[in-house]
Amino acid sequence: PVVIAAVVALLTTRLLSPGANTLYQVQLSELLTAVDYSLIVGMGLLAGLCGPLLMWLMTSSHSLFLRLKLSPPWQLALGGLIVGLLSLLTPKVWGNGYSVVQGFLLSPPLLPVIAGVFICKLLAVLASSGSGAPGGVFTPTLFVGMATGMLFAQIVALWFPGSDAAILLGLAGMATMLAATTHAPIMSALMVCEMTGQYILLPGLLIACVIASVLSRTLRHDSIYGQHTAESREVDVLR
Repeated sequence: PVVIAAVVALLTTRLLSPGANTLYQVQLSELLTAVDYSLIVGMGLLAGLCGPLLMWLMTSSHSLFLRLKLSPPWQLALGGLIVGLLSLLTPKVWGNGYSVVQGFLLSPPLLPVIAGVFICKLLAVLASSGSGAPGGVFTPTLFVGMATGMLFAQIVALWFPGSDAAILLGLAGMATMLAATTHAPIMSALMVCEMTGQYILLPGLLIACVIASVLSRTLRHDSIYGQHTAESREVDVLR
């Protein structure tokens, strides 16, 4: 029933808006080599380590805000202040990160830009989620994964040069980081392929997402959504 409903929704959208594009516009070569698949699998291993680290950082940020023993309005205000100060360094920390992801996928920036935006955005996500602001974690996770993949591409560029390396690993990072934090590898691989229209990546992404999910689950049992449920219960008890 869910598949039927989703397909009907898609067909209805196509009928009402024939020129509608995928969520993210990506220009990627359709020819994948053995090196490309090796890099995708390597990204799965890296995401399997970074996913639990991201969830640990979010838990630590939330615990830090709770230790301050502020009332909810002041706690949210502090989170907003931190995000506002970070936005003075780069406005790219605003919002859920969709426009930043799209811009980076169309034209991958240089290493200093990626690293700077990555650090600021990560701090903004930690401040927002830690303070309890209802902003969601799905799109920020995609951004963190994409940035991690592009940073990984910069590192391996000396051995495996290629014009599509940054975009390829950016997409692989989105899928594998999502798999590592949600523990849902099939959903993660399919969703990134559907959001970008790059179904040629599906076989490699499925393998990488399974690796990322299994490694992440080994290091940390809870997914990012199970973690947020537990944190919400903790807040309710403290209140």
